[in-house]
Amino acid sequence: MIVLVTAAAANQFLSWQSGKVMAYIKSSGSIAPTAPTSSRHAAAVGGGGGFRRPGCYAGTDAALCDDLLQEVFRLLPPAAAPAVSLVSRRWLSLLRASTSSLTLRLPASSDAAAAAAATLAALLSHYPFLSTLTVVSAATPAGDADAVLLAVAAAPSAARFSTLRLLPDSAVSPAALLAACPALSGLTSLHLTAVRPLSFRWLEHLPRLKSFALVNSAASVDHAGSSSDDADGGDAEAAGALPLERLSLCGIRSGDRGLRWLWRRCGSLKWLQLRACDGTGDGPASLAFAGCLSGLLALELRACRAVADRVLLLAADHCHALTSLLVYDGGSSEALHRFIQQRAAGLHTLDLRLPLDLHNDHLLAIGAEPIQGGQDSTHSLAALRLQSCVLITGDGLRSLARTATGAGIEELALVSCDVVEREPGLLTFLSQSMRRLRRLDLSYNETLSDKVIGAMLSSCRNLVDIRLRGCRGLTGGSLVSLLRHCGQSLEILDISRCPSIAVGNVEVFAQRATRLNHMIIEESAISEELKAIAQKKGMKIGSLLPCEGPF
Repeated sequence: MIVLVTAAAANQFLSWQSGKVMAYIKSSGSIAPTAPTSSRHAAAVGGGGGFRRPGCYAGTDAALCDDLLQEVFRLLPPAAAPAVSLVSRRWLSLLRASTSSLTLRLPASSDAAAAAAATLAALLSHYPFLSTLTVVSAATPAGDADAVLLAVAAAPSAARFSTLRLLPDSAVSPAALLAACPALSGLTSLHLTAVRPLSFRWLEHLPRLKSFALVNSAASVDHAGSSSDDADGGDAEAAGALPLERLSLCGIRSGDRGLRWLWRRCGSLKWLQLRACDGTGDGPASLAFAGCLSGLLALELRACRAVADRVLLLAADHCHALTSLLVYDGGSSEALHRFIQQRAAGLHTLDLRLPLDLHNDHLLAIGAEPIQGGQDSTHSLAALRLQSCVLITGDGLRSLARTATGAGIEELALVSCDVVEREPGLLTFLSQSMRRLRRLDLSYNETLSDKVIGAMLSSCRNLVDIRLRGCRGLTGGSLVSLLRHCGQSLEILDISRCPSIAVGNVEVFAQRATRLNHMIIEESAISEELKAIAQKKGMKIGSLLPCEGPF
C-alpha cells in the first residue's frame, strides 16, 4: 500500500513529535550507558557508547529513527538545545549532526595561540554538517586571529561552510587567508574584523564568494601603509572579475592602499556599503572606484561625511541602475540635491538621516518630473524614510504628497522628526494624499497623541505594518483607533517603549486583530494572557529582532 503524506500533514506530525520530545526531555532523570544506534551516530560520537534512562528505547526513543529525530530537533527552539544534549549521547550526537548554524564566543585567555586553536578545532570536529559559523573572540593577542582562522579551516565541515563570520579583536594576515582559502572555497559570505597589511588578492581563491564585509576597525589595525596589491601591473583589465555582488567596508581611510586592486575587479557589485570611511583609498584607487558603480542597485553611506559628497557625485554620474540609496550622517546639501535631480526617478527606496543637510528643496526635487530625454519618466519611489530631519517642514512634505511621486509611496518613515509634533494635521493630510500607503513608521515622536493617530488612521485603512516605538504619549486609545480602522489588515505592530499603553489594551488588540502575526513589545510587558493569545493564533511577540542580512 502506498501512503501519500502532504507537507502540511508531515509538519503537523513533526510538531506533535517535537511536543513529545520536549515532554520526554523534562521527564529525563538518571541515565545509563547504551550503544550507538547507527553508523552515522557512531561516527559523530567517535565510536563511544551513549547514555539513556533504563528502558527508554522501548518507548519514545526507540520509536524515533535518527533522521526523524533530527527533523524534530530542527523544530525545537534554540533554548532547548542544552536540555536535549543531556538526555543521551545518541541525542547529543544527533543534535550536533543536525546543527547547520553555530555561534562560538571564545573567552579571553592567556593560553598560547596554538592551544586555543587546538581547542577550537576539537570542538568543531563534533559538528560535521555546519554551513554557517560565527566566531567571536575578545582580547585576542596579535597573531592569534591567524590561529583561529586556520583552526576553522581545518574543521571537518570547512568544505561545507557557506557563511563565515570571524570577529577577533586583532587583524588576520593575508598569508593566513591564502592558506585557509583552499579549505573554505565553498564560502558565499565572509565577514572579517580586519586584514593587515591591507590586501585583497586572496579573494581570487574564493570562487563562490558573493558577499564580503570588512570592518577594518581602527582599534585593531596599524597605520595605513603599503600593500602587496599596489603592484597591480598593467594587466589589471585582463584579470578576471571577482564574483562579489555585495561589499561592505568600514573604517577605510584615504591613505589606505590596496583598494585599487579591489575596485578594478568589482564590476559585478549590486550592493555597496561604506561605513565610517573618510576615503576610498589613495589616488590610484580613487580613479578606479567609479568603475564598480555602474551596475549598483543599492548604495549605503553611513557616517562617511568626509567622502560622502564625492561618492554621491560619482553615483549621480555612474549609477544608472540604482534603485536604493541610504545616507546617514554625512553629505552636503548640494551633492545630495544633484544626485536627486539626476537619479531620483529610478529610485525605489530613499533612506536619509541628515539632521542639518536635508531641506524642503530636496523634497521638491524628489517630486519633480524627471527630465530624461528618450527614457521612461515614470516615478518608482515606493519607500521614503526620514530620520531626525529637523529642517524639513510641513509645507515640504505636503508639496511632495501632492505629486505623482508622493501619491505612489507605499512606505513612509518619519522617525524622530519634530515636524510631526509641530503640525498636528500633517499626518492626516499625508494619509489622505498617499492612498497607497501600507507601511508607516512614526517611532520616537514622543509627544504624538492619540487624537492625531486616530485622525490619521481614519484615512489610512490599508496599513499592514505600523511602528510606534518610543511614542511615549500614546495610550490604549490609539490601539482602539487602530483596531477600528486597520484591524482587518494589520500584520505587524511595534508598540515597544510606549509605557502609557496598558496591558489590557494590548491583549484586546492581539485577540481581535485578525491578521496580526507579529507584535513587537518589551518582554516585561508580555502577560500570561498575551502569551496564550499569541500561542493560539501562531503570532510572534517579543522584542524587535535584528535585521536579517548577510552582514
